[in-house]
Amino acid sequence: MRAVVVTDSHLAPDAHAFNRNWGAVREFTEAAHADLTVHLGDFTFDGFRDASQFRHVKAISASWPTPIRYLPGNHDIGDDPPAPGVVAKEPLDLARLGDFRAAFGPDYWTFEAEGWRVVGLNAQLAGTDTAEEAEQQAWLAGQLAGSRRMPALLLLHKRLFEDSPGDETPHYRYVPAKPRHRLLELLSGVELRAVISGHTHQYRDRVVDAVRHVWVPSTAFYLPDEVQDRVGEKVTGLGVLDLAPDRLRFHLVCPEGVLRYNLLDHL
Repeated sequence: MRAVVVTDSHLAPDAHAFNRNWGAVREFTEAAHADLTVHLGDFTFDGFRDASQFRHVKAISASWPTPIRYLPGNHDIGDDPPAPGVVAKEPLDLARLGDFRAAFGPDYWTFEAEGWRVVGLNAQLAGTDTAEEAEQQAWLAGQLAGSRRMPALLLLHKRLFEDSPGDETPHYRYVPAKPRHRLLELLSGVELRAVISGHTHQYRDRVVDAVRHVWVPSTAFYLPDEVQDRVGEKVTGLGVLDLAPDRLRFHLVCPEGVLRYNLLDHL
């Protein structure tokens, strides 16, 4: 199975440059003969405040050459708190989560492909102490119970951590420490091979504790160093994921036509 993995496309009716990049992503996806497209979130520029941007995403993606599975990001439904007692700048909006589900389907999901268990999670629920967070955790426990002998791949909007699973410093970029530890404990019972995430608009690919962690860059823009510290490569592009029995191949692609826009030039 071949999947094109995209993230942080930030589409909106007046986001003309980012919409053009999305058109180039579509052309690449068709030429790549992909079976599936996975969007890791922040597909809108500001769907959190303007749910009509969901309709724009549906319209601009109507002729997509593959099925698309979506996960929500902070620009789509709001954000999780970085730590207990720390309020997110734009807290998760459960009404907007409902809008997401109505437009794009489940905000977390799983499927089997080529002997792999592929799990997509809603990272924006982490640490919110909502019924929705508890439901996702219970659902995941049930799904993983049948995957003990199957290699697993995790997909989500936010990265699990920067350097180590033991990182404790709160940061809006990462899954908060307490729910991260709960998630990793659940995953300890399966053969987790890779975690693929977005959110940071930078590319990074490394192995930590025998698990490959890939950070996928935005298809829309990068943030210059004066407004965002550099923790990876500031490129624009996407990932191509090939799954075969007991084998995973992921590589970064910066397709022709996906231009490297500076956000400050497009506010």
